[in-house]
Amino acid sequence: MLVAAVVLSFAAVLGATIGAGELLANAERPDGSTGIDRSITSWFVEHRASWLTTVARALSTIGSQKVLLPLVAVVTIVLIVRGARRQAVLLVVIWAGAIELYTLAKNVVDRPRPPMHLWLTSASSTAFPSGHATQSLSTFAALALVSAAVVSTARRPALAVAVVIAAGVGCSRVYLGVHWATDVLAGWLAAACWVALIAWLAHTRKT
Repeated sequence: MLVAAVVLSFAAVLGATIGAGELLANAERPDGSTGIDRSITSWFVEHRASWLTTVARALSTIGSQKVLLPLVAVVTIVLIVRGARRQAVLLVVIWAGAIELYTLAKNVVDRPRPPMHLWLTSASSTAFPSGHATQSLSTFAALALVSAAVVSTARRPALAVAVVIAAGVGCSRVYLGVHWATDVLAGWLAAACWVALIAWLAHTRKT
C-alpha cells in the first residue's frame, strides 16, 4: 500500500507539473518566455557583476548532482550505520523521485531555454521545470527532515537552511541566464509538493 501511495503521489505531482507547463505555453512568446520572465531576466542581466557571477556559479554547483549525489550517498550510509534505515529510505526516495519528476516533465513540456547569448554557464536538455530548483529544494528539505534522526532539535533550523539554499540555487539559474523565472518557480512548487506528500506518507506509516 505504501509503495502504491508513493507511486500515486509521484504521478499526481508529475501530472500537475506537466499541466502547469502546458498552460504556461499559452502565454509564451516564440522564445518560450512570458512577459514576466523577460522582465525578471532583464533585471538580473542589468545587475550582473563579477562577484555575483562567482556566487551564482557556486550556488548552481551546490544545486547540481555533482554535490547532491555524493552528499545523499554519505548521509544515507551514516543513517544506515546509525540504524535509521527508515530515514535513509525517505531521503533516497525524495532525492531520486525529484530527479525523475523533473526529467519526465522536461521531456513532455519541452520548453526552450533562454537565448544562448544570455548564458554564463553551460546547460543541457529543456527548461521546464528547473532541475536545479527541483532537486536542490527536494534534497535539502529531505536532509532537514531526516536530520532529526541524528539531532532531535535540528529539524526547524535545517528546514530554514534548506529553503535559503534552494532559493539561492534557483535564483542563480535565472541570473546565469539558463532558466526563465517560471521554470524555477515550477521546480520549487513541484519539489515542495513532492516532499510534503512523501513526508506525510512516512508520518502516516510511522503512526
